[in-house]
Amino acid sequence: MILFYSIFLQRLPYKHFAARRPSAILGNEIENTPSLYLMKKYRFHLTLLSLIAIAQSAQANESIGGETLFAQNCAECHQTNGKGITDIYPSLAGSEVVKGSGIDVALVLLIGRGEMPSFAGAISDEDMAKIINYVRNSWGNEGELITAKMIGTLK
Repeated sequence: MILFYSIFLQRLPYKHFAARRPSAILGNEIENTPSLYLMKKYRFHLTLLSLIAIAQSAQANESIGGETLFAQNCAECHQTNGKGITDIYPSLAGSEVVKGSGIDVALVLLIGRGEMPSFAGAISDEDMAKIINYVRNSWGNEGELITAKMIGTLK
């Protein structure tokens, strides 16, 4: 380690003669050496890069799409293709309820319907809006987008 610093320090054009000597790193003059400055700068940049990585991972978690949320919460009954299971769980592909008002679909998620439980406390309004928008615009369905604010007003 000292060898690394000594090679590095000998190349820097500092006026202070002790800053170039490897022995200065071990003595009281460590605060005057450029290596301490570089270590502080490195630590600052490492911290900055860590914060950027944390922010990006948070954005990635926030950007989970409707398809993923549907797979996690709905596909067990309605299947990933939206066709459901005949006579047990209804098909969402081409469903009149899904093709109708987005508010109707939101109410089904908020209140539940038949065997389907309420998702009011289980998922956020934002996630509910993503699921509804995914269902209303998949498998041949075409519907207007619904917002989390619209779902919040229904509660």
